[in-house]
Order: sequence, then C-alpha cells, then structure tokens
Amino acid sequence: MTNALSSMLKEAEIERLMADTLMERLTAAEAPRKAGGKNVARSRNLKAAGLKRLKAIVRKAVRDVFDGVGASEKLDPAAVRLLEPISAVVARKRAEMSERNMELLVEAMLPANDPMSAVRSKIEADNARARVRLAEEVPCLTSAELAELAGHSARNRSATGSRWKAERKAFSVQLSGRELFPAFQFKDGKPDPAVARVLDALPPGMSQWQVAFWFVSSNPWLDGGVPSENLGKVDAVVEAARKLGEEAAG
Repeated sequence: MTNALSSMLKEAEIERLMADTLMERLTAAEAPRKAGGKNVARSRNLKAAGLKRLKAIVRKAVRDVFDGVGASEKLDPAAVRLLEPISAVVARKRAEMSERNMELLVEAMLPANDPMSAVRSKIEADNARARVRLAEEVPCLTSAELAELAGHSARNRSATGSRWKAERKAFSVQLSGRELFPAFQFKDGKPDPAVARVLDALPPGMSQWQVAFWFVSSNPWLDGGVPSENLGKVDAVVEAARKLGEEAAG
C-alpha cells in the first residue's frame, strides 16, 4: 500500500510544474521569429525584477485556478489574456490526477476489503498443511530412491520415475523442491498394475496432489475405505475412481 500511495502526484507538484512550464512559454513568446530582430535585444534586456514579478503572477494565477478563484481584476488585461488558458489545462490535469489517485487508492485498499481474501488464505494454509502431513504420514520415495528400488543404474536418477509417469503407471507430487512418489504404488521394485488402472479411471483434469489426496482419503464408494489400502480389490477401487468422474460431470 505504501508504494502505491507514494507514487501519487501531489497538487503542489502539479502547480509548480505548470507554473514553470507556463513561465517558459511566456518568456519564449517574447523571443523573435528571426534571429537578430529588435525583440531579441529587448528580451535580453529584461530586468531580473520584471521576470521575478511575472513568475509571481503566474504562480498566483495557477494557485487561484486550483482554489477556484477567478482572474484578479488588478492584473494587466494582457496578462489576463495570457493566463486564460491555465484554467482549462489545470482543470483537465487535476481531473486526470484525481482519477489516477482514485485508481491507486482502490487498488491499495481492495485486498484488505476483499471478503474472500481471508477465505482464500485459510484454504491455501490448510492445503499446505495437508501436503506436508501427507508427506510425513505416507511413505514416499525420491527419484533416486525409486531408481535404486527398481535396480536401475542410469546416471540420470530421475529417468525411472519420469518414464513410469509418462506411461501413466505411477504419479508423483512436488514438495519443497523435491519430487516424491508415494510408495504404495510399487511392488517388488515395479509399479503395481492396479495403480495404472485406477489412474486411467480418474478424471483427467485432476492435479497430481488431488490424485494423491484421493488415494489416501476415505472413500464412500469403498464403504469408507482408503483406495491406497484396497488396491488388492482393484475392481472396486477402479469403480470408485469412475464414480468420482461421474460426480464431476454431473
């Protein structure tokens, strides 16, 4: 929020920039169209006091526009005509500034007032804890451990797991930069064929973590049993996976 609010342009800065720019244009208007003209000499001979007074008039005029005050009756008519365009320019710039400031304020305040932000934060925190709990409570193998279990001696220790995932014989999850394979998927150093059948029956849009949670959670179609603990009854687990797809479609 601090960064957003600090980027706002203050009115005092707008006033100063506009007054300086107007001064440049007013003094430039005194310059001749051709070098060497009489106006050049006259411009060069302007006294410092005169420039200082003109600058004060310009700044006062800009300030009056911001305050909604009309042109001073004491000003020289020529000066009034020169300063007339300020009102429209300042009004436009002020409106732009106000609109941008409002956008920044809304952007800065919205997260704090979003009624769903607290819910999303809680869901994310609960999900993170569930992932850690799964990794702690469910035996898992790293890519290197899986290759060793399978008796593969390839230099690339992740090749075994990558190949089995590509063949949809197994799945893995990512946690804290590590790839973990739940160990219940393997028998005698090879993927359990039942896992491939279940993976094929699960809805295709599920993430790897959703698949992992499904395998280790109680399932109503298995009378409250856990799929990973019932792979010996593969037909029942496959049917439970298909029911999940039907529920999602319905």
